[in-house]
Amino acid sequence: MIRHQVYFDTLGSMKEDSASWRSVFAGLSVLRLVDTYADTASPTNPAGWAQLHSVRTAIEEMAEGDAMGGVLTAVLKELTNRNAIDDTVRISLLSYGRALDYEANWGLATDVFSTVAKLTRPEKNARLAVEANVLVGGAARRNGEWDISARAYSQAAYIADTLSDRPGMLTVQVGIANTYLAKGNFPQAQSILDDVVVQARDQDLPEIQGMALHSRSSLAQQKGEKAEAVQLAYRALGLTTRSSERDRIIEDLAAGFSELGLSEAARDAHLLLTATAQTKWVRWQATINLLELASLDGMEDTFDTYAADLRKAPLGPWLKSYFLVFLGEGLERFGRYDAARETLTEAVDYATANLIHPATFRAEAALVLLRSRSRTSTEASVFGEVPQEVLAAAHAISELRKATMASS
Repeated sequence: MIRHQVYFDTLGSMKEDSASWRSVFAGLSVLRLVDTYADTASPTNPAGWAQLHSVRTAIEEMAEGDAMGGVLTAVLKELTNRNAIDDTVRISLLSYGRALDYEANWGLATDVFSTVAKLTRPEKNARLAVEANVLVGGAARRNGEWDISARAYSQAAYIADTLSDRPGMLTVQVGIANTYLAKGNFPQAQSILDDVVVQARDQDLPEIQGMALHSRSSLAQQKGEKAEAVQLAYRALGLTTRSSERDRIIEDLAAGFSELGLSEAARDAHLLLTATAQTKWVRWQATINLLELASLDGMEDTFDTYAADLRKAPLGPWLKSYFLVFLGEGLERFGRYDAARETLTEAVDYATANLIHPATFRAEAALVLLRSRSRTSTEASVFGEVPQEVLAAAHAISELRKATMASS
């Protein structure tokens, strides 16, 4: 099979020279450069000048604001500085894979994580080998590639067990539980996750405990236990130090607050992300969510301010697609029907050209509803009593947001 076949398939399905096409092409160029270094026995300059120039050009031609540009530049820098594939290069490749995973490009992410897994020798760095295989398992699971996911988790478990890597084993268990969760086997998923929470606590492994609690939060959310989902996510946040994982948890907290009718708490969580998130991509995502909240709460001036700022931001294809969708929906809520129709049509065209299919479907559905001008989402929602623990979490996020803003 051709290496990185999924990249070639993806490029073939895209409009050539679109923003998404250039992003995928740059990623493929970097991966093929990695292949060159991996295949050669020469200790210096395995890649020729022409190939290096081609890779640099591909990255430079990516759309401004594309989250992949920075991580691909970092991979290229580490690779050319070392003239070899070492752990630093492999870790930078994992960062690229995570960026793809964050944007729901799970097929490409699986390929990148698999590349790292193949390039990592367990006897040299067991933790990295386990991590790479766990990431393969997660991305493949989200892409519906169950067999690939199962093999990756099995390989990660074998490495961790062989080398008596207890944290690695618990991390694998979380991944396996997430597979049960994805397939709807909630009891099995909960049994595994609850066991990991206890073991991680007893062995003083807070990051893994936080990871398991975050998955338990997702499980509770899927079961309709919205208050418990928020409580578990807040517990996970207190145990998590890795910035990218904290961003994900805060985003889930914001979604949970919104579903419970706590719009102010949701706004605090999004504002916290705009101030603290490590990447512009996450900060822009939070701003897009603030735009939607402003439209739902009838704050038209605030909505227009966010819209004007985001229009000027160099958003990548995924974010821009959803920005246009939320902008169109918001314009419709404020009765600005002609502008809403124009924006939602733009969203359909842009998302379709860049293969952001969920955004395309949502924009098309919004256009259908716009024609009838009978949006059910404008009806007032009724929420039950909010548990004290959820209100405490909301207050804590609010205080954290205020402290962050005061210190910045």
